[in-house]
Amino acid sequence: MNNVSPPDWTKHVVQASNTAAKAALAIDFLVIGGGVAGLATAIALVRAGHRVTVLEKTDGRTNRGSSSLRVPPNMSKVLFHWGMKDVMRERAMISRLLLFSNYHTGKILGTQPWTEDLLKETRGDYMVMQHSDLCQLLYDAAVALQVHIRHNANVVEIEPDDGAVMLESGEILRADIIIGADGERGLCRRLVLGREERVQKSGLTFFDMQFPGESATVNMDPQEKERLLEVISDNPIYVSVGNGRAALGYPINHGRNFVLNYFFRGDFTTEARFGDPPTAIEELRRLLRPDLDPNLAHCAHNATSAARVSVNIYEDLENWVHDSGRLVVIGQAAHPLPSGGIQPAAMGVEDAAVLGKLYSHLGIPEQTQDFLYAFQDLRQQRCAEAVDGDLSMFRYISMDAGPAQEVRDASMLTNYREGRNVLEGGEAAGEIEQWAQIRMIYGYDCEDEADDWWVQWGLLRARANSDGGASCQSAFGAFDWTAMTVVSVDEAAVS
Repeated sequence: MNNVSPPDWTKHVVQASNTAAKAALAIDFLVIGGGVAGLATAIALVRAGHRVTVLEKTDGRTNRGSSSLRVPPNMSKVLFHWGMKDVMRERAMISRLLLFSNYHTGKILGTQPWTEDLLKETRGDYMVMQHSDLCQLLYDAAVALQVHIRHNANVVEIEPDDGAVMLESGEILRADIIIGADGERGLCRRLVLGREERVQKSGLTFFDMQFPGESATVNMDPQEKERLLEVISDNPIYVSVGNGRAALGYPINHGRNFVLNYFFRGDFTTEARFGDPPTAIEELRRLLRPDLDPNLAHCAHNATSAARVSVNIYEDLENWVHDSGRLVVIGQAAHPLPSGGIQPAAMGVEDAAVLGKLYSHLGIPEQTQDFLYAFQDLRQQRCAEAVDGDLSMFRYISMDAGPAQEVRDASMLTNYREGRNVLEGGEAAGEIEQWAQIRMIYGYDCEDEADDWWVQWGLLRARANSDGGASCQSAFGAFDWTAMTVVSVDEAAVS
């Protein structure tokens, strides 16, 4: 444990934890993986009154990398609820605008603000920040809540039936439930899948790079730059749409740095992922064509390094819960979202929040496994929609040249000239599919969904247990919700 006194802001997290519902029955969890999903899960379960140990195979710093990420409203609202609003707003930048431009000319095609009604609906902020900063915030919060975090604890073998894991050192640890938060290439996903995975390439690869913020507009057309200055205080997310390629960028570190991702359609012979050495800068420069926005070209040629990352499509796991009923995968280990998307970290935090909500109701041992299957039921469709949403946006911004791409660009420019938001065409035209997906995904409240599940189903299951309702158990040990009869629940029972 870290014996250093936590910063003052962690008091807010502890206070928020003290107001959270606590389980009548406390159990032990082992969380494998100390990234965003693993740390968030530890926080959520400790808030619910349980004992948690996190096992991270690295030193806790090298796994954080130098990349950045977007924190959409569906994620920030969870962290705000946990008492982290102030510190998030200190470390992250709030973005209130999407700014679209042409990848080849630099010409602005339009804007899409995060409108007040959308933000009110989502109850969160759209933020951008360093991945390492988010990991540090979650780590500090977990330590303040007495989570036991072990670094250099590489898990080499898991015996789910016994709730046991063996470390590389030979040490064996046990818990009531094991949570696999070790990513799409981790041991836990392979164990649940039962074989090596068949990974497909999406046809997209992107290069992730950073450079000093003042370089972001050095070669911009003066007229375009003047229009940009009108919205610069909104910290826009820049989206450059092209023919078979695209670029996406945003400021971080209060504008001192700028993140830029270049997306390319095409196949690459070697696999690449976050965490690989950032040595792809020359490869990126070779891919740049002459018909490129001069400002984008300037950024690429003045960056000191770039990491190439493949956008892959992974198999859908039919079951996230191991047959033993004592191991569950979450985050990228359960539902890998495409690299470079908006939702990978957000879905991991949502997973954590739902687990915390469910296990805050733990009162009898029989519920321990039931809640794992309830978690899967609550999360599978939601995460599939998030995967589809991120891939859909990738396809939209990187269309190959052709009629659909021409319609996209013309529609954006027409909306912009007529004073409309670029992705919303007014009452007659409606809104494009991608924007409808965004509104749906951002407005979702995972903790509300978990609360609704408990009221509609969890209380009934608890009553069935107390009445000896063994007929509701399915053949594989999970609770069979189809065997339940819906009855009204009075307010006294809910409270």
